[in-house]
Amino acid sequence: MSRPPLRDYPVLADKKVLLIDRFQATREARAAVLRSHGVEVHEAEEIPTARFLWQPHVYDLVMLDVRRYSPAEALEFYEQIRAADPRQRIVFLIGPPKYVSRTWPGDVAAGDVSRGQWGETVKHFLTAA
Repeated sequence: MSRPPLRDYPVLADKKVLLIDRFQATREARAAVLRSHGVEVHEAEEIPTARFLWQPHVYDLVMLDVRRYSPAEALEFYEQIRAADPRQRIVFLIGPPKYVSRTWPGDVAAGDVSRGQWGETVKHFLTAA
């Protein structure tokens, strides 16, 4: 039994996302995919810009590519948002999109991120969340 295409999931329609990624190519690709599914996307290249754009109760989701910033800077931004709006949903993008299977949301395939610097970064963000 095949799942309906992602565009048929109403959970995405009319949502507002703040996407923060310093690397233009991945930011634009992610934004294009989200927009193609009816999501309103506001993009920020830098965390200070994201701070300026973000307001409590405006965004359904904040997506932050933590690979592009220092862990301290990303955690500080996360903590500021959580202090202002504890219910704000925040996603830490910790790797390339290959971690999501082609059959998402039915199946999710995560690569082994337990080794090296990425493993430590992931642990820091999991502890904060």
